[in-house]
Amino acid sequence: MSIFTLIRWIYVAINIALIVGLYWNLRRVGWKRRSSAGAGLLAVALSLAFPAARLLDGNEPWVRGVAFAGTFWLSFVLHAMLLLVLLGMFHGCARIFRRRRVCPESALRWRKRALWGVMGGAFCVSLLGWANTQQPVVREPRLEAATAQPSQAARPLRVVALSDLHLGRLVSPAYFSSLIEAIEPLRPDMLLLAGDILDDYHGLDTRAMRADLERLSPPLGVWGVLGNHEYIAGDADVSRRLLEAGGVRILRDEWADAGGKVLLVGRDDYSRSRFIGDARKSLPEILADMPVALRQQPMIVLDHQPFHLEESEAIGAFLQISGHTHNGQLFPFNFVVRWIYENAYGYSRRGQTHYWVSAGAGTWGPRVRTTSRPEIVLIQMGM
Repeated sequence: MSIFTLIRWIYVAINIALIVGLYWNLRRVGWKRRSSAGAGLLAVALSLAFPAARLLDGNEPWVRGVAFAGTFWLSFVLHAMLLLVLLGMFHGCARIFRRRRVCPESALRWRKRALWGVMGGAFCVSLLGWANTQQPVVREPRLEAATAQPSQAARPLRVVALSDLHLGRLVSPAYFSSLIEAIEPLRPDMLLLAGDILDDYHGLDTRAMRADLERLSPPLGVWGVLGNHEYIAGDADVSRRLLEAGGVRILRDEWADAGGKVLLVGRDDYSRSRFIGDARKSLPEILADMPVALRQQPMIVLDHQPFHLEESEAIGAFLQISGHTHNGQLFPFNFVVRWIYENAYGYSRRGQTHYWVSAGAGTWGPRVRTTSRPEIVLIQMGM
């Protein structure tokens, strides 16, 4: 059984448990059968909205509305279940330490408070998490290149990186434009996009993307790599053509000399073999035709998923930029990604190689973040 199949069945099981629990708890607090059943049917419709939206074509407002409702329900269900677990623990402790019986009227009042507290709490947390997605923050690590002698007079190379935009129905061209507006005052020398740039083709506007990037116009260009969602969205070659039409130079197991200042190495996504059968190239294979003289320049590796960090260290890369983890996006998944990855979020270092794993600028699934702000990364490299 694949991990995606397991996640689907977990999603189905959680929704069934929540909907059945909602019906019986509404009955217990005095709702009539018809009203309770109506609330249960609404919950069923919302639970089906997310998979239905994945099957719908087009980008009409009603389709985007279905998609948003379905993904918001994902967040609501997760937080409702977490609150129910906490409530169950509290109730269990109360039963153990309670010294006297509670009258039926008091018990009914507490059941009502608990029910609306869980539903209201899950809704409010999800709403605040949605508001959080609209407030990107700029992270500014400053790194000195070990291969160069830093000069106090030299202006550092300013590299801006974004990952996990997930542009499509839910992350709109208007949001991308707002990110570019936030990046403009940073005066980047180059913009790097570390995979999962798009989520689907329905809401993608390559003309608007190109116009935004032309307005930014970093002197060393706009570069990117594919992530797993460029494969999930459809054909990876189509994803590449769309992104390049939008003004992004995509590197797929390729290297490039960016203006004689820095070497870029773009890796195809780690999951490539699962989607198209053949594995991606190793870093030594990618660099096999690189002239020796160019190896004196600082090297930046773009690799969407932060697996096998030792590979960039082995080739003497100055920096690897990754994404994919979203820092979990929703609590408590930040603890899950920390268990999976050597570096699940932020800065780390191995030898002379620096690593930055971004929490991402967009979202997948729920347009909700509770573990971190969306981020723009400004890396200043002392040259």
